Amino acid sequence: MLASKILSISSNVRTIRVPAHASGLRVDRFILEHASIPQGLLFKLLRKRSIAQIDDVTGKYKRLQGFDKVQPGMVIRLPNTLVTAATDTFGDEKKHTDYDKSMHANFIRQQLPVIHENDAMAVFQKPPGLSCQGGSNVKYSVDKMLAEIDGSPETGYRLVHRLDRGTTGALVVAKSRLAAAALTKAFRDRSVDKRYIAVLSGIPVNKQGTVDRPLVNTGTMTIIEGSEGAANNGVPAASVAVAKEAVTRYKVMRTGKWRGEDVSIVELDLLTGRKHQIRAHCAQVLGCPVLGDQKYAGAQRSTDQNMYLHLFKLTVPGEVRDPSTLSVTAPFPEFWKPIFSALGVSLSSKPRS
Repeated sequence: MLASKILSISSNVRTIRVPAHASGLRVDRFILEHASIPQGLLFKLLRKRSIAQIDDVTGKYKRLQGFDKVQPGMVIRLPNTLVTAATDTFGDEKKHTDYDKSMHANFIRQQLPVIHENDAMAVFQKPPGLSCQGGSNVKYSVDKMLAEIDGSPETGYRLVHRLDRGTTGALVVAKSRLAAAALTKAFRDRSVDKRYIAVLSGIPVNKQGTVDRPLVNTGTMTIIEGSEGAANNGVPAASVAVAKEAVTRYKVMRTGKWRGEDVSIVELDLLTGRKHQIRAHCAQVLGCPVLGDQKYAGAQRSTDQNMYLHLFKLTVPGEVRDPSTLSVTAPFPEFWKPIFSALGVSLSSKPRS
């Protein structure tokens, strides 16, 4: 499936790793066979030299031509135009033909693989670089994509929680109005257990602990209560009146070196659900921002285009899904593979301490 080969989708690019069985194929043929894009658009981008090979270790890239040959493990960078080209009619007034609707639905299912589905809900594997909800500056989002598959007021998909644009992992979506009400309440009441895995820049002083620091959403970012503006891009000190409780448990699972810098793989358990909670607590309290987090890293900002924050496991209580509790594990994206390998961790399993 296409989903098994896509490594990432960021705001500007996506990357695909070449599987062993595709060895020796021409670049143009490989992309046509493994990406849902129009042939004419592909050839245009090849002429403009907009497609490149990326070195996993150095991050350097080499421009590719259509006649170049692919090799196993090779990482190819493609402009995100290739993703949006098949969805350019989202939200417009055009009437799609049945064929067009089918093409959109198939494309969307490739970008949002289903991890688990029952009568009440679906759990999708969210890729990086895709917003959950549309807005004034968001052209493509999960809610718009799912509305293309089923936009019915009664049976259509409904978001019941959010993941940040750069965050990957399990995304729960209700399949009816009644299911949405039950799931929304479960998330609001904190009866849904959410376990994240993150790669942090640096190593926390304590190997495990609980961060209990109220957070303030300034409108542009989330900061610790009472923190000084100088440490938060000039944002004034947070007001006690608007600070909200925020509690994050963490445990360091593995430490090591990545591109010459100390990094740590950490499991995080959210006891509250504030916007950017993990990112703010890790950067501003632990002093170890999430690797690839361009917003909160400050001077520790890395060159990684992807953010290493993944909702690894979701447990939904039995009253939402009768008769028993549902526990779902989301596979790690392929772009985690190099750093996991460097730290001696298998991509197919949760890191162990």
